[in-house]
Amino acid sequence: MTAEIQTFFAAMVPFLELRAAIPVAILVYGMSPSAAYFWAVLGNIIPIFIILAFLEPVSLWLSRNFSFMRRFFDYLFEKTRRKHTGRVGKYGFLALFLFTAIPLPVSGAWTASLVVFLFGLPYLKSVISIISGVLLAGVVVTFITQAGISVKDSYGVQVMGGFLLLVLFIYFVYYRRRVNYKKDVRNSALS
Repeated sequence: MTAEIQTFFAAMVPFLELRAAIPVAILVYGMSPSAAYFWAVLGNIIPIFIILAFLEPVSLWLSRNFSFMRRFFDYLFEKTRRKHTGRVGKYGFLALFLFTAIPLPVSGAWTASLVVFLFGLPYLKSVISIISGVLLAGVVVTFITQAGISVKDSYGVQVMGGFLLLVLFIYFVYYRRRVNYKKDVRNSALS
């Protein structure tokens, strides 16, 4: 299988998507940044149409034929819509675009397509928002990959490793603060 096809399929994998496909294409397969971007973005866009085309019919079939699946989908839809309808209604397609465009774990075309399905958002506007987000995420990941290569070439692997550890530390501190803040808000609401 050629590097282009491998990059294309790697970008289709949930949770990896183009966040992993572009760096692998550039660093492992030696592809040019523009070729890596093209194949990864193309591979990341295809699942959007597959998910939006088949998720609803499959979930309806499962709900009709299996009572536990009906209970599961009823619970999932009710809980998700109750918790997040305000935010989705407030920010709409901009939130969908940003959610897809920021290349973080669990954000991407797969999850955004699931959000569209769960909230019953309009198809065309949603697809445009997600594809725009994928295009921007591809640019961001390609830029970060190229910047990392430049830093490694200029300063060495040790500085690159230190920088990555610093980024992970900052993310961990931010995440812990956010989790603790949510716990504090929940506890103050209960008292």
